[in-house]
Amino acid sequence: MRAADRRLCISIHDVAPQTWPACRRLLDLVDSFGAVPVTLLIVPDYHRTGRIDRVPGFLRAIESRLARGDEVALHGYSHLDEAAPPRTPLAWFQRRVLTRSEGEFAALAPEEAARRVQEGIELMGSLRWPVQGFVAPAWLPGSGTRAVLERFGFSYTTTRTGFYRLPGWQYTWCPSLVYSVGARWRHVLSESLDALAQALTSGRDLARVSLHPVDALCPQALKHWSRAVAHLLESRLPVTKAQWARSACPSVLPA
Repeated sequence: MRAADRRLCISIHDVAPQTWPACRRLLDLVDSFGAVPVTLLIVPDYHRTGRIDRVPGFLRAIESRLARGDEVALHGYSHLDEAAPPRTPLAWFQRRVLTRSEGEFAALAPEEAARRVQEGIELMGSLRWPVQGFVAPAWLPGSGTRAVLERFGFSYTTTRTGFYRLPGWQYTWCPSLVYSVGARWRHVLSESLDALAQALTSGRDLARVSLHPVDALCPQALKHWSRAVAHLLESRLPVTKAQWARSACPSVLPA
């Protein structure tokens, strides 16, 4: 595959008024590489601390990003795992340790998942923000969420390991680079997994980078991302997730 055919999707998760200062720092890092479009994953009511439509400064900032070519996607509604407690050790590890109780859609029934998605869509619609994608917080769309996503007209959703075009759930395997801050083991694991992901996807047509607000508070994470983004942009064209979903001839693997 020619280098010119390869694409890079950069997304910023957990975008909300409460996290905007950190998100702005991450955008500054990406902007230092030129006109690089970014997918902003918007949380309508982050941690139940206030809806986005009540913060005019935040709305102006997002509209400015849209005007320059960025995209907004729906990223859950509250980004809090408020479902019934996990019943198995694996579920507990995923929902309480790996994702720190933020996998909002991991265990929701279809009716509740649909209600939250509908509220998010209506809120974004009231702001006249075009929304083509949904990404579950912590990349954990439970079976209830998967059962209802197609009815809302999204063109895509993503998980940690891949990209799904909707409707039809056409799957492209492309594990996202992500950095986990905190304990030392998280840093070591992040560096190792990102190196593996870059090696595995080096010859594929899509690579993904997922930035989180907490990354902006960690100098080690910022250095990691600066190196990784610079390296990926040497051989890939940056696009939004919606642009990738519309692309004509992706390489896909069955889901």
